[in-house]
Amino acid sequence: MARRAPARWWWCLLLALGACKVPIDDVNAGFALADATWFEAEQTLFFFYRVEAEQGLGPESVIEITYRTDDVAQPWVDLSSLPPVHTHLPVDCGVNARCGSMSLKVEKPPRDVALRLRYHRAGELSLQASPTTFNIVGAGAPATQRSLVLYGVFDESNTRVQWRARHQFPTLRNQQVQELGLRRLFRVLEPQYGDLSLPGGDNPYGYGFQAACPGGLTPLGCAPVETAERARFADESLPLAASPFGHLCARSIVTDATGTFETAVVAQKNPEVRPAFPSLRSPVRDDTPVGFLLKPCTREISATHQAMQVQRLQLESSPTVCIDDWQAPGFATTLASTFRTRLDQVRADGHDMVLTVALHHDDATGHLAAVVEDALEQVLPLEQLKSTPRVTGAFVFDSYAHSLGRAGIKPLVLWCPANLPSEDLDTIPDTASRSCPLLPDLGDLQVLVFKFSNLPILPTRAQYLTFIGKYSEAQAGKTTELKLRAPERTPVSQNVSLGEFGVATFFNNETLSAAPTDAFSFCSSADLVTQAVVFETPLAPTPVPLAALPQVHNMLPQPTYSLGLAWDFPFLVRLKYEVVVAGSVSAFSLTVPFGISSETQKYYGTELWNTEAFALADVLAQCTRFCDAPTFDSGGVYDVGIPFRAGFQDQCYRPLYPALDGGGFPLDP
Repeated sequence: MARRAPARWWWCLLLALGACKVPIDDVNAGFALADATWFEAEQTLFFFYRVEAEQGLGPESVIEITYRTDDVAQPWVDLSSLPPVHTHLPVDCGVNARCGSMSLKVEKPPRDVALRLRYHRAGELSLQASPTTFNIVGAGAPATQRSLVLYGVFDESNTRVQWRARHQFPTLRNQQVQELGLRRLFRVLEPQYGDLSLPGGDNPYGYGFQAACPGGLTPLGCAPVETAERARFADESLPLAASPFGHLCARSIVTDATGTFETAVVAQKNPEVRPAFPSLRSPVRDDTPVGFLLKPCTREISATHQAMQVQRLQLESSPTVCIDDWQAPGFATTLASTFRTRLDQVRADGHDMVLTVALHHDDATGHLAAVVEDALEQVLPLEQLKSTPRVTGAFVFDSYAHSLGRAGIKPLVLWCPANLPSEDLDTIPDTASRSCPLLPDLGDLQVLVFKFSNLPILPTRAQYLTFIGKYSEAQAGKTTELKLRAPERTPVSQNVSLGEFGVATFFNNETLSAAPTDAFSFCSSADLVTQAVVFETPLAPTPVPLAALPQVHNMLPQPTYSLGLAWDFPFLVRLKYEVVVAGSVSAFSLTVPFGISSETQKYYGTELWNTEAFALADVLAQCTRFCDAPTFDSGGVYDVGIPFRAGFQDQCYRPLYPALDGGGFPLDP
């Protein structure tokens, strides 16, 4: 028969009286932390501990220590019975744990330092920390070899200084020490402002960089700051005369087992940062379509197809150019002259223009298309050098698919229909290659039984006639609005080619200036519009994405940077379209861009063409003063080892500064 376990109260009584031995493993007891550090310069031995046990801890449980020096052999003693050097607040670690800290005056290096838990101060049962972590910090520089470092920071306005104390132990972090109850009294007095040369390296806070502040600084006459909290703001604001200077230096006094210790303490101002270029206004405006219908006048090819071409491009009131003699010598020159004459008439309205041409014919050889290309090449390239009003490009809606052959107009002419592999749109795959891509605003659009990619919006004649033969003209849909948009150009605008179709445009002296000592921070974004912003310098005339500006300025600082926008193509076609299927009307909008080889290929999108201004205030930040000073991160941590110049070139600068009502215990790991 199994032996019955004693009742819990009886077990606890035996444990309290020390009358029984219970294996420690039974209550899962152990020291999670048992640290001791002796600082030679302070003659102080610090203890930090945390012990946990599922059972057995009570009000009579105590932490004991022992150590030896050349003069003292301290036997095991209740830690709380010894006189502390500093203030140690009681810490509540829960019913199953004991934790806290203590500081003792110990004049000579201790040895055999150990911590243990006695479950009851009158009992024999104990648990020793094995091992107790013990460190000795010898005398030396205050910044590295004292248990407390003092430093100052500023609020967002750089006019109110907050003096801070930071615990500094070999194996414990500042926040841990604070949580274990240690509090230190410090005083800061006689602050002075000026510019200092700080050592950096092992002393990023500048604590004790000199025993006293150097001469030549300007006294502030502020009241002393004294506190046992980790941080406190001075009562006074800095005067206006202190604005150009980056540092405060003051006397600091801390207590230790030897009495007091005095040295210089420093506060560094935050980097002064502003938006480098708050907003880049868009130059995009609606262009005026200048339409032509090119067709044979002596015969009819397909009235149905011709009517569709005219309707799609909204050419009902546009002039017709007869192309019966297109093979005659000089036809391309005559056609170019016709284009120029009407363009010059419309130019007087003051708006940019796009040639919209419906090319209705039955020449399947491509020779007629080549003649039209010749005419466009005589008109369009020269227009690119002009200021607004100018011709930004041409939109040709052919009877056949055609690939442009003249390199000079490839970036300027959108030639439709798409070069699709079949005359039956019902069999066209969604990923078909497209020289005339149609991109709906609603993504994977389906209009009742028809997929968007299979609607005859800009088809060849064969595709259109096949479709309406199977369905109807109503189900083929119609254009209800045609808009053409392009960036205007001023007399000082510059265009720089980017690849086969793209262009970067620097419009109207949109520049930002910078001193050689300035520094920049770029905040990367998934926003494609932001990614379209570029810059150039005299040393690097090829446009560079805005994200690279901080590195460029850091390596080869320039006094000015021109800002522009990178466009995928010279103008954008926007259509509103309407389809009637089974008596139900579906209306939607779409874009016809250049240079997209497939439906899935990305481009900057219509947002770039429809945005009035591009907000850059949160994208590019410019530091104009104190740029080599450390600063706060977005969590409010003071990253003293990371100056703005080096730390924020390619990351967002979103500092969270200390606030006057933020309390005396800032986040400082």
